[in-house]
Amino acid sequence: MSISTIQNKSNTDFLIWKSPINSITIGSQIIVHENEEALLFENGQLLNIFKPGRHLIESGNIPGLEGLISRSFKGGSPIIVEIWFASKVASFDYKWGTRLQVKDNTYGLILPMTSYGSYALKISDAASLIVQLVGKNQSLSKLELKQKLVPLLVRNLKEEVADTIVDKKADIFTISTELRNISKNVQDSLFDEFSRFGLDLFDFYIESLEVDEKCEEYKKLKSSLGDAASLKLRANAAKDSGNFYQTERSFDALQAAAENESGISGTLLSGGLGLGMGLGAGQQMANTINQNTNPNLNNNQSNGPDNIEEKLLKIKKLFDSGLITEKEYQDKKLELLNQL
Repeated sequence: MSISTIQNKSNTDFLIWKSPINSITIGSQIIVHENEEALLFENGQLLNIFKPGRHLIESGNIPGLEGLISRSFKGGSPIIVEIWFASKVASFDYKWGTRLQVKDNTYGLILPMTSYGSYALKISDAASLIVQLVGKNQSLSKLELKQKLVPLLVRNLKEEVADTIVDKKADIFTISTELRNISKNVQDSLFDEFSRFGLDLFDFYIESLEVDEKCEEYKKLKSSLGDAASLKLRANAAKDSGNFYQTERSFDALQAAAENESGISGTLLSGGLGLGMGLGAGQQMANTINQNTNPNLNNNQSNGPDNIEEKLLKIKKLFDSGLITEKEYQDKKLELLNQL
């Protein structure tokens, strides 16, 4: 075998690449580019790490004796030399996404959550990465590395989300406000685990963490909370407005009575009511109605059949005008009929 020059011929997607030449003679050269390093293994042992530049191999078979050595070892070679190339470029394009089952302590529900983000890393110890993750394969791509790391990432993310819900009393609606802290904590927890594989995790982001909108239980919860919030707002508004609504309704009733050309208008106005009397109008209207419908409050009125009939007509007009309720109308009607 002649003296050869060995260099990285893989594409940019590969983080680790092994030269297909495994029987190398003494005097061969290795060319290492600026953004990589080369590792020389002899008979399975790491012999040397080459930085960028041109390097002379001082290990391997002796040139010119390959035939004799091959025959002596039945077609093989007593010295197996492997050359690995490892990229030293930091990569920011590691995207991840996963689904989590999270128990919310506030509402007692187990809901599916979706989360995605990205992280950045670079190779800090190529020898550890080759021995632990590459093994007998000839290369390691970014996609393959990402697939190997996802289980670690998901496990640590689940633990951190659960801790955040318990320790910080967060719920499924507020946990997204903790993304910065969760991201930092997950990065810290993954740093040591990635380091033992020879990887430097120097950035980690959670871009989204939210409940799956398609979940029926989540839809019901949102609807219930929305209804509860609406009722609370309406209750507060009613409390703040005081008697405004009641007063406004009284004025509406007076206006309707004033516009009515029948006897009901005269009845109300004869009681001293007017549209400009102010906030006491509602009470005065009620007193006037009682005076004209309750015989015990007006000693000058007669209880004869004609007067009772007139009173029945009046309370009927009051009911038709919406000034008294049906129950009030029926009670007063029964009371007058009993006087016959």
